[in-house]
Amino acid sequence: MNFFKFLHKSSPENLIWEKKDSGVTVQVWEKEDRRELRFGNHIMQSVFSRLKPDYLVLPYSRFMLLGLLFCPEPKSVLHIGLGGGSIVRWMHREFPQLQQTVIEVNSAVIEAAHLFFELPQDKRLRVLCTDATEIMPTMTEKFDIIFLDAYTDFGAPEEVKCVEFLRNLRWCLNSTGWLAGNTWTMTGDFIEQCEIWKSTFSQVLEARANRKGNVILFGSQLSQLPEKKEFEATAKILQKRHQFDFHKMLRELHAVI
Repeated sequence: MNFFKFLHKSSPENLIWEKKDSGVTVQVWEKEDRRELRFGNHIMQSVFSRLKPDYLVLPYSRFMLLGLLFCPEPKSVLHIGLGGGSIVRWMHREFPQLQQTVIEVNSAVIEAAHLFFELPQDKRLRVLCTDATEIMPTMTEKFDIIFLDAYTDFGAPEEVKCVEFLRNLRWCLNSTGWLAGNTWTMTGDFIEQCEIWKSTFSQVLEARANRKGNVILFGSQLSQLPEKKEFEATAKILQKRHQFDFHKMLRELHAVI
């Protein structure tokens, strides 16, 4: 290996902030031009580029946006789990009329997102510091898209993967709405998760975001999916409008069998 490349790859990282909440150690690490949100280990929960603040660095976050194929101009979006707020921040910029609600149980995560990841603060974004499993049964609002991306230090909590919670999310979707969920195949329960989604939604699709294990599941109560041509036409529009390769991501999208 080239020595200078080795030095570049070995450039130091620094812990610039740390706080514990509810037994979870929330950390912000900085390395060169990027910041990472971690939960006391080396797993990147969120990555922020200081040179391109609105760029979605992690591939899985871009694949979550395949939900826009089903709803290209959402008016209301719910996020279960905040992290560094990458998707929230991106959608806030791309959709000036969009109303977003975030449910995040960890107050330290919310604090870090505001302090180090440029999470927007205005009337179009509501952040609720509460347990999603407790508040969802009481919510009466309906959303065009729900992003499920709730993780602790080693995977998603069991409470957000169960049938009851998914049914609560389904109830909060508009009649044509979609749930986009970030799943992790390395935990060994991915097939089980697919079965739970299929028992909850009429339509379930999946897209592998990377080789490391992120698979995004999409669920809806639509009785029938649009034709492939419609998806391709929408992907073309989205790619031009948002400067992401929606066509490439679309090739990874298929029905869960």
